[in-house]
Amino acid sequence: MTETRPAPADGCPVAHRTTEPVFDEAYFADPYPLYDQLRTAGPAHRVTAPDGSAVWLVTRYADVRQGLADQRLARHPKYNKGGYSGIPLPEDLRVILATTDPPHHTRLRSLINAAFTRRRVESLRPRVDEVVDRLLDAMADTDGTVDLVAALAAPLPITIICDLLGIPEDERGAFRAYTDGIVGTDPAGAAQGCQDMVAFLKRMIALKRTEPDDALITGLIDARDQDDRLTESEMVGMAFMILIGGYDTTLSMISSGALALLRDPERAAQLRAYPGLMPAAVEELLRFEAPVQNAIRRFATEDLVIGGVPIEAGSAVVLSIGSAGRDPEQYAYPGRMDFERDDTTHVSFGFGPHFCPGAQLGRMEVGASLRQLLIRFPEMTLADEALRYRPGFTFRELSTLPVVLGKQAGR
Repeated sequence: MTETRPAPADGCPVAHRTTEPVFDEAYFADPYPLYDQLRTAGPAHRVTAPDGSAVWLVTRYADVRQGLADQRLARHPKYNKGGYSGIPLPEDLRVILATTDPPHHTRLRSLINAAFTRRRVESLRPRVDEVVDRLLDAMADTDGTVDLVAALAAPLPITIICDLLGIPEDERGAFRAYTDGIVGTDPAGAAQGCQDMVAFLKRMIALKRTEPDDALITGLIDARDQDDRLTESEMVGMAFMILIGGYDTTLSMISSGALALLRDPERAAQLRAYPGLMPAAVEELLRFEAPVQNAIRRFATEDLVIGGVPIEAGSAVVLSIGSAGRDPEQYAYPGRMDFERDDTTHVSFGFGPHFCPGAQLGRMEVGASLRQLLIRFPEMTLADEALRYRPGFTFRELSTLPVVLGKQAGR
């Protein structure tokens, strides 16, 4: 159980100031007991995030869903009046999709939506299946013990999102090192990761100016150079958001989904027997183990009330998606996976204007990975129960997932 410590007298309502949660290794390993405590204690809590910033953490499904669509909770840092620090972003990432609001956000969103049309994403299905098959073939050639993160969950989304952007294969090696810093809890490491990623993307943009192709970075350059719809910084920021959003969330979804099925053999057997349940299973796994545990901070543009708790204008507000997915007021037996659950709604891809544009692609990659894993390695088991999660307040992500593959099907 994650420990708590007495909360400071910071002026928040007494009913929501009994203890302040500690976001430590125990939380990273299993955040759900803490979420249960917080939901029971109240709908919104003044807490100290791992980077040292004071934020309001909102934990109940109804409030989280409403907050995701509430335009009074803005992304732009100009509304930050409460002293929130966060990550010091490079100049080229000061105005990106994740930190803008309408109408600027609407303009940027229309461009990124063009990259993730249903038809375009569906056209990637053969490539996704091909990459999954290739990665599983490589796993089958090992001695039977494999790290699923390194062998499947990380390389699949890296390959697909870099294909989409047009990043050459020999340029993809340093990508994960950059993202490890960006999504961690150390502000200095996150800032350095952002700077490294910006330098990398600028180099890729320069390359595509001299060697254009039909991939997305070239498309962003065309939008910049021909129609003048994107500034240079907006182009870097757009590519940054696609890379980070398409990689870390999918890595988390694949590894967490595989772990959940390894720990629940009955549900795994159900999917082998009824593969048509996979789309519903993906939605349930997204609810059960949300890849984004806590949404990107927002700022109250005016004094407002969340779940009866007054929030002052300028305060930073974090909506806890992971907690919302385990709210018993929304879901019956939320700590249990149920692939035939009546209520399949969740907010793991967000809700409202910032709904994840790559949701369809993420679902496709997770479904393809888990389907083929279950078919090809029906005897797969966990090699070690002592699992480590990367420290992170936003993403929930396994560092490794060691498994014993066992005998392959048909062999």
